Amino acid sequence: MPKSFFLVLIICFGCFFIAVGQENKPFNELKQLQGVWKTEVGGKTVYESWKMISDHEMEGMSYKITNADTIIFEQTRIVEQHHKLDYLARVKNQNQGKEVAFKLVSSANKIFIFENPEHDFPQRVVYQLISNDSLHAWIDGKYQGRATKEDYYYSRQK
Repeated sequence: MPKSFFLVLIICFGCFFIAVGQENKPFNELKQLQGVWKTEVGGKTVYESWKMISDHEMEGMSYKITNADTIIFEQTRIVEQHHKLDYLARVKNQNQGKEVAFKLVSSANKIFIFENPEHDFPQRVVYQLISNDSLHAWIDGKYQGRATKEDYYYSRQK
């Protein structure tokens, strides 16, 4: 076989492996969320924690600690399936206890934007990975006809 055939074959395999590596890139970057994060909201300390469940799923929760009791506000998952990434949120006493799905629509410059324009509020959930120990998250959208945004600035605890 001619050398040019092998060269083309090597280039094709190289492109394939690069494409496979890029396919999981947003999920791989979001693995930086693993651990416990802390922020202050309205004078109260709130935590968000994340852990890996599988190669394609992370599980998280938002909570506060009061008198040694852990009070969970929200349970979340980030799931990669069929070359798509979804953020799934289950908030206590909302949506009949069902998860609400937000689809990843953008992942540039370590800013991950998940959207669900049909949801009442929020319509967007955003995570910005500032550094290994600093995270800016926010939710936004229309609430009762008005543009609303809630910011959360986290620092890594462990």
